[in-house]
Amino acid sequence: METNNQALESKYHSKLNGDTLLVVGMLALLVGVEGFIIYRILAETWEIASGFFYLYVIFLGLIFLIETIGCLRVRDSIKNHMFEFKYYD
Repeated sequence: METNNQALESKYHSKLNGDTLLVVGMLALLVGVEGFIIYRILAETWEIASGFFYLYVIFLGLIFLIETIGCLRVRDSIKNHMFEFKYYD
């Protein structure tokens, strides 16, 4: 249910861009923290973990993929409902 008021629609889209930056920031924070944790684990256990390093890469890739999909779905949900719930009023 979109509105015909051009000023209100412009306001909503600018606020959506702000929310998009928040979602991207949240994703960057998650990736940074998880990357640091994985780095510390690998640094301390490299002698043991070097034999199956590819499993760490697959696991980390799956985590990043799932988080990215989740953040994109949050943004799409906000975009789909921004006019219905008057979220930005």
